[in-house]
Amino acid sequence: MQIHFFNPDHDIALALNQRRFATPHVGRQMRSDLGYIPALWAEDGDVVVVEDIDAAELLYKRHKLTSRARVEFVTTEQLENTVSGDSYRFAPWGWNKSIRSTFLDAKIPKTMLPSELQFDSIRMLSNRALAVKLLSSMKGMQGVIGISAVCNTAKEVEEALKQHQDIVVKAPWSSSGRGVRYISIDDGPNENVQKWINNTLEKQGSIIVEKKCRKIQDFAMEFQAKADGKVVYDGLSLFTTKNGAYTGNILLPEDEKEEYLHRYLSPTLLDEVKKQIEVFLTTEINGAYIGPLGVDMMICSPWEEDETSAVVLNPCIEINMRRTMGHVALALTRRGQRGIMSIDYDGKNYRLHIRQ
Repeated sequence: MQIHFFNPDHDIALALNQRRFATPHVGRQMRSDLGYIPALWAEDGDVVVVEDIDAAELLYKRHKLTSRARVEFVTTEQLENTVSGDSYRFAPWGWNKSIRSTFLDAKIPKTMLPSELQFDSIRMLSNRALAVKLLSSMKGMQGVIGISAVCNTAKEVEEALKQHQDIVVKAPWSSSGRGVRYISIDDGPNENVQKWINNTLEKQGSIIVEKKCRKIQDFAMEFQAKADGKVVYDGLSLFTTKNGAYTGNILLPEDEKEEYLHRYLSPTLLDEVKKQIEVFLTTEINGAYIGPLGVDMMICSPWEEDETSAVVLNPCIEINMRRTMGHVALALTRRGQRGIMSIDYDGKNYRLHIRQ
């Protein structure tokens, strides 16, 4: 049985790498409003930790699911009396030092949680440098593009801009849609961007630079890192973004998602990329992380120097070493849902909507 915990501030916690930190208001609000959503992928008998049990039960029941797990909602104060023996496994949205402290404060034994050394390994695996390495491993694969590098100085970022003309710069650790800047050679980094680059280099030690791609479609491949060390493919995620931030997922059976992507990309290429990622991540993770993860990708127009095909694939925009909204979409699809899944904010609360 698993104990689930939705901690949407996970990426920020990784960047800060502190046992305790002040969660931004948005993170607190999302955790409060959406704390129940692990019930959407939980199994019968699982436990979901929430702030308000009555509200969680009501929100869960409002989703018209063809099947739903029988879960128990508890608060962190009730965890100590809920956990007995070693039959439970903790499964937060993402593992970081802050969430470990939350569980320890709830009097959960250290032996039931990852060690400090494991947390250090998970954080290093979550560094965007791993995505650079994965992309590099696919260099030369026909139909694939993408150039990225780890820069350790502002001078290296400047040289990358001169070389590629249009670049995307990213902090090694940051939350989705944040920690990302776009720079064109025509404009150059303005004072604010230059300040951000210097600040990121000082705090995190490096900057990830990518040659900007001309996007046609976002999507992701979702995976599971198993207890035996293997990383296995879980399914496709078709999602939308606005200004780099997640806005929603399309809920469709796997064969329909594949059919949609095959309009752009050959089945052979997608299968080859999937297998390459499984092998690469199995080797890199090497059992240090167990749980869901996702690799964001992008169907793009080819660069001017690449005129061999109408569209190409950037197979690694991001690696998310945690659960993703794509995994949520997969769970809902497997429970018979179709349509659009989105997280909306009405000015007071965040809500997960499933529209047919």
